[in-house]
Order: sequence, then C-alpha cells, then structure tokens
Amino acid sequence: MRNIKITQIITEVKKLLIKASFELPEDILNALMHAREIETCANARAVLDMILENERIARQEKLPLCQDCGTVYINFEIGRDVCISGEDNGIELSKKTGNNNIYGNNDNIKNFSNFKGSILNTGKFNSFIYALLNSSVSDVYKDCYLRKSIVSDPLFNRKNTSDNTPAVVSTGFTDREGLGIEVNLKGGGSENCSWLFMLKPSADENEIADTVLNLVKEHVTKACPPVVIGLGIGSTASEVTKLALKATFRNLGLRNKNSGYCRLENKILKSVNKTGIGTQGLGGITTALACNIEWAPCHIATLPLAVFFGCHSLRRASAWLYPSFAEGN
Repeated sequence: MRNIKITQIITEVKKLLIKASFELPEDILNALMHAREIETCANARAVLDMILENERIARQEKLPLCQDCGTVYINFEIGRDVCISGEDNGIELSKKTGNNNIYGNNDNIKNFSNFKGSILNTGKFNSFIYALLNSSVSDVYKDCYLRKSIVSDPLFNRKNTSDNTPAVVSTGFTDREGLGIEVNLKGGGSENCSWLFMLKPSADENEIADTVLNLVKEHVTKACPPVVIGLGIGSTASEVTKLALKATFRNLGLRNKNSGYCRLENKILKSVNKTGIGTQGLGGITTALACNIEWAPCHIATLPLAVFFGCHSLRRASAWLYPSFAEGN
C-alpha cells in the first residue's frame, strides 16, 4: 500500500492556493509577453504593459492578481494503490453534532479532535476530506486577505459564506504513481461567459467555429481579454462542461493530440484574433491567447458543445505528491 498522509495534502493545497492567487503560470505569462511583443495597437500595448506590471507587483508583494479571487476548484488525480492516511496527530475532525451542513457552519470544519486511521477505510472519506479541504480554503482566504465571493444559496438567501467556501472538488484516476493536485481559480466575469449547446449530430467543424466566433464577438469583453477559449465537445450535457473547464485550464503549450481537433483549435484561434477586438476590447491583434479543446465519445443522436472563456488572469497551480510505502506491503 502506498500511503500519503492527509496532512501532506492539506499543506500542499494551501501552498497551491497561495501560489495561484499571487503568481500567473509561466505559460500564461509567456503568452502575455509574446502578445505584447507582437502588438501593433498602442492602446493594447499600454494595457498589456499594465497587465504584466500587475503580475510583477502581485508576485513580489504577495497581492491578489485580481480583486475577484474566484471560485476555488480543487482537482485530484489518484494513482494506483494510493491510500490517503489520517494516521497523524495533526488531523482532527469535527465531533460536533446536530448540524451536518459543513458549508453552512464554519465551526463544523474548524473544531476537530482526535481522528486517527485511514480515511479511505472509514467510509467517511467524502465528508472528512471535504471538511478539511474547505477549512484550508477558509484559512488561506482569511490569512491572505483574499476577497470572499461565495454565497450560501444561489436564489433565496444570497448570503456570503464569509470564507469563500465551498470549493468545487473533483477526483480522477491515473496509472501514474502518487497523487496529483491542481488548484484552479475562476472569477465571476469569465464564469458568466459559459455556454452549453446541444447541436444536431450533423453539425460540422465550421458550425462549431462559427458558434464560438459569434460568442466572442458578443461577449468576450465581459471576460477581460485576451482570453483562453476552452471547448468541450462530445460526452453528455452533464459532462461536456467539465471538458470545457479542463480545456480552459490546460497548459497553453499542450496542443490536442488528435490532428483534427488540433487543426480546429488553430482555426478558431486565428478567426477570433482576426476580429480586432483585442486586449480589453480596445483593439489589437490578440483577442485570445489560445483555444483549447477536450473531447469525448458521445451518443449517436447527440453532439454536445460547451464553450468557456478564461480571463487573462488565468490562475492555476499544481503539484504531485509521492507516497511512502507501508511496512509489510
């Protein structure tokens, strides 16, 4: 059995939250610098200079890259035979009773006491790990003075939860050894630029490219361009938005391995940048830094399409934890 202590995970999640809040990923920073180098519009150059200066100050002074500190997405890739262990005196989980809503009562995820054993073996993995992860988010957002933007009820009682929880947590599996963790932060402006379409199965790549181009022309200035365009194609209505989110946060240096989808990425990016909308809608040659596509098989009668925009301050950070080996295994 390959053990990774929950304390390692929580410590790493906090580090990644801080890094993502204060430092742009290298590929995003390089893309912005390249956009500045090739830009011919004076207004766009001036704004790109401000964006790069903002990143420098945020990195050096440990200040938020954006006043909208975003919804927190925490993604796990779980390797083979990994056991997430709670055998650590530093792990304490809530014994409070009478209120099982960890999102509505922060005390429920802050007052922990004397929990030991393998979390995966308790049957309570979900509630315990979510509690700890949300406690980590709460700690970082309070300690680093990051804006809290999450409301507890979307419709009837839009009251701020006061600590930016709950985070959106997802898990996947991999053949790689260990445990992968990625933190994504997405602000409300770009989140509002998200769409789901159920196209006719007969739709072709030109229809998809035209759909994206029309969305860019109408909405891209709401998402603080230059943007990253993330497309999900295929799967189901409930899953294609996850593909679009994955595409949005994919490293810009990674092109789609499928030649057809790679060609479509380049085609859409070229057409978007021909619009002349440019940085912050002030004109110029770079409206989008990249177009990324993730795809999956789908039902014969469907063709789901999801389109997401990510703003120029596209914040993510990731790490890989390697396990220790339990004796006798």
